[in-house]
Amino acid sequence: MSLLSALTPAQREALMDGPAASPPAGQVSNLVDPPNSQVAGRAVHMILVVLTSIFFIIRLYTKVFLIRHIRISDYVMFISWGLFMGYIAPAWIVGDVAPGVDQWNITLRNFITLLYYFHGAAIIYGLSICFAKVSLCLQLLEIFGQGRDFFWWSCYGTIAFNLVFYTICVFVLIFSCNPVSKAWNIFDEGTCLNTRLFNIFAAVVNSISDLVVLILPQIRIWGLQMALRRKVAISTVFFSGVLACVAGFVRLAYIVLLYKTSDNISYYCYVVGIWTLPEMAFGIIAGCLPSCPKFFQTVSQSAARSKWGSSLQNMKRSKQSSNDSHTVDSEAQHPKGNERRGPPDQYPLTSFASAPGTTELTAATRMSTSSTRECEAHGASGR
Repeated sequence: MSLLSALTPAQREALMDGPAASPPAGQVSNLVDPPNSQVAGRAVHMILVVLTSIFFIIRLYTKVFLIRHIRISDYVMFISWGLFMGYIAPAWIVGDVAPGVDQWNITLRNFITLLYYFHGAAIIYGLSICFAKVSLCLQLLEIFGQGRDFFWWSCYGTIAFNLVFYTICVFVLIFSCNPVSKAWNIFDEGTCLNTRLFNIFAAVVNSISDLVVLILPQIRIWGLQMALRRKVAISTVFFSGVLACVAGFVRLAYIVLLYKTSDNISYYCYVVGIWTLPEMAFGIIAGCLPSCPKFFQTVSQSAARSKWGSSLQNMKRSKQSSNDSHTVDSEAQHPKGNERRGPPDQYPLTSFASAPGTTELTAATRMSTSSTRECEAHGASGR
């Protein structure tokens, strides 16, 4: 029988509307207008949603309209981005319920609501981060894969490990309590497994997995026979995921603090949830960055063509005689034709080839950089 069922309706309401924990010595509960982090939390939500969506749309546009070739990694990244957007809903609701509020400053009713959304968001987080890492590894294989060498096995091993690991984590999250609602409703009769050590272990493995995905492309890039400047340019694109790694380690630190406390769970739950946002967002952005140089190069070329077209119209209007107009048209057509072809890529990496005697790497992709930004992106892959 539930503990609440033993209370009268009046007692039940009084308990649910009272503070979720006793305040520390010298403090009193503030259930009306407690100190909170709602403004900062809202800002983080909106900034990361906008940034992630912009980079994802750039990747999608580049693959669909510029390269015209969509690979498995693109579909998997779409799933990860969709889950990230779905994660925002419970995270936003938590910002209305208890945005970084100490547990003695929220009602027991709101505390149970917080645990409910935290539980659901944790499941979505595990799925989103898993698909992001799988997509990144598939992308590395599309760009750098050459055969069943160490790099090939490392990427597929990382994919398999992440799929198994996050599947286990999601099942533990869902079924650690019997009934499932016991995970957030402390008044339900039932039992729960002690998952504190498992969750800390899972956070450690998650952070290590972030590092592995970050290091994998560096192993291949710095083993290529190419100019140092070229290596740095490519390496920088794939090293952008370091921000996701940093967020993952900060999240790990707060998870340890969460499980060390018993009287301020609401505050640390919110902070842990906030740090999952940059980890997911920058993981998705890292997978979209290799498509950006191709996109911006195309945009710059289109802008140049538009400028030539505008100049051509002005020149036509300024000339009265047909002979002069013919001359202007003839002179203007030549640069326009050159512009249509576009400037050559600074690093047209249709394939990577090592020097004789070393491992040869051929990845059917196109990575291009603009003349002002030494950053390269892969195009259509294929062996």
